[in-house]
Amino acid sequence: MKSCFDTIKVHFRYSLPDERKSYNTVIKEQGAKDMNAAIMENGKLIRITQHLTKRRLEHVRATCKFYCPECRQEVLLKLGEHRVHHFAHKQLSACPLASTGETAYHQAGKMALKDWLTQLGYEPLLEKYVSNIQQRPDVTVDIENKSYAIEFQCANISWKELHKRTEGLRAAGLYPIWIIGANRLKRMAGQLFSFSSIHWGILRQSKNRRLIFYCPIQNRFIHLDQLLVFQPTKICASMTVRPPSAYRQLPALLSVSSSNHQLYKEWLKCIRQFRERPPRILANESKRLRTIFYEHHQTAWPFLPTELFIPLTEAYIFSSPVYVWQGCLYDWMVRTGKEQVTIHLLLKEIERCVQNKEVKLRYTNVTIEEIKEVIISYVRALVKLGFLYMTKEGNYQVTSNQKPIRTADEAIKRDAFLFH
Repeated sequence: MKSCFDTIKVHFRYSLPDERKSYNTVIKEQGAKDMNAAIMENGKLIRITQHLTKRRLEHVRATCKFYCPECRQEVLLKLGEHRVHHFAHKQLSACPLASTGETAYHQAGKMALKDWLTQLGYEPLLEKYVSNIQQRPDVTVDIENKSYAIEFQCANISWKELHKRTEGLRAAGLYPIWIIGANRLKRMAGQLFSFSSIHWGILRQSKNRRLIFYCPIQNRFIHLDQLLVFQPTKICASMTVRPPSAYRQLPALLSVSSSNHQLYKEWLKCIRQFRERPPRILANESKRLRTIFYEHHQTAWPFLPTELFIPLTEAYIFSSPVYVWQGCLYDWMVRTGKEQVTIHLLLKEIERCVQNKEVKLRYTNVTIEEIKEVIISYVRALVKLGFLYMTKEGNYQVTSNQKPIRTADEAIKRDAFLFH
């Protein structure tokens, strides 16, 4: 009689969902949160995938014990009639897999990514165990002299856990590639998106400030780059959608370029909407800024200067709206009068604002160099707009003809010059 160790893969009734079916329909049909992998007594991973009959599965269950890959507690192989075959913890457990399991969407995505890499001529491995960091990346693959680890993330993940896993992969000599499930993509308009912690966390780990999504239902990669934060819930980004067949090699997936023409149009729409329908519910930093501009600049909230809406990809490190952190610097520069403006002084001012909670940073590990990079880009944009002029190398001054905006038409005309 064969033991369970003779079968490294246990199979499960699963096929890639029909493209015409909705995501919710597929999940209902396949089983929303079933744990479909376990560790055998010999330490090898088994996964429920496809092909084997229920009789064969019953034989495996009778001859082998299984353990959770996460907490190492014993789990049972469930072969009921009403749910997909899956593993379940033998006793009540606080293990994350006991409550979340792995969705059919996630499983389909991992398998599809592995198949795509195989078609490219590589030899990818599914959930290879990296012993020195005790992690199982979804897909690993060696290309020439470089090893890649692909994580297909479909559920929210804490910044701490994301950072830990990323650093672990790097320490093991693997280049981490985080691909987000397209079920986590929330599109508000053409080039306008809403982000949650998973997006900001993975963006922080990305070296090129770009997010990659994948949909196993439509079999499409979705790229978001040139991210511009208008408000905490409004992010403009260039979106590119392509099938896997558009990429001849894995590195090409990491270097997709897109046009910024439509992106700038979306940004102008955001400004116009702000001017025509200003947000009624304001955070404390926005309330403070509104008071400052009304009292010190005789400017109503809808008529904030165009110089407070300059789009900068580097500014994703701020969680405050664009007009808040730029407004704080604008106010300081105008109030300095004829005194010289330098990058160093602006850096000190933004540090003061952060310390006093007048401006909020998105991450706790933002460096001075990152903030300096944002300020340098902001100053360059202000020089281009004519708000600042250089008196000598590294020194700037505010032009003397600054006039507050009085009408909506005047505001829209000034805004149009942002991209000229």
